[in-house]
Amino acid sequence: MEEKNKSSKLKFIGMIILIIIALGSIGWHFFGNHNTKKTNHPQMTQHSTSTSRSSEQKIMTSEKLSEKVVNTFLNAYYTAKSNNSNAKDYEPLMTEDAYGVIQASIKSEGGMGQNGYIMNQKLDESSLYINTTTQTVLCNIDYHYDIYKDKDDPKSKVVSDFKSHATIELKYTQKSGKWLVQAMTPITITNNVTGEKINE
Repeated sequence: MEEKNKSSKLKFIGMIILIIIALGSIGWHFFGNHNTKKTNHPQMTQHSTSTSRSSEQKIMTSEKLSEKVVNTFLNAYYTAKSNNSNAKDYEPLMTEDAYGVIQASIKSEGGMGQNGYIMNQKLDESSLYINTTTQTVLCNIDYHYDIYKDKDDPKSKVVSDFKSHATIELKYTQKSGKWLVQAMTPITITNNVTGEKINE
């Protein structure tokens, strides 16, 4: 009889211990995960925010000067129906100061070439040498145009498809995430040969 009482007491105590362990593990599971979620959630949000900010900064400031950017400007600048008719096309691709210098230069020339008025100008091709450290570009450009004696008389064409070549240096700057031409300088390339004359 006493043995039955002992075994039933042991069973009862065992049941109480199991219930306590079960309740403890449920409580731990519920409260532990709840706290972990609370602390991890802001960190994940912070991480995603910092990632999106860094990607915006890359687009705004770290993107390298590309051939596409330069060719967009060259196409706009070297394609014109008549003198400076393309100004509205290349103006947004330049700084205000650089655009002012170009306009002053065009005004002083009066739209005249050596033999008449330059019309129907078009870019043929360009080769570029980009220095991403100094943000400068050396451009070799081939283009063609027509020459007219009188810019208002279509019958006064003197030359068709006159081919020309230019070498220029473009200096770029980045403003509000956009590459703009800061300066445009004509370059003269000469072949200087020096040395002693060899007697045959």
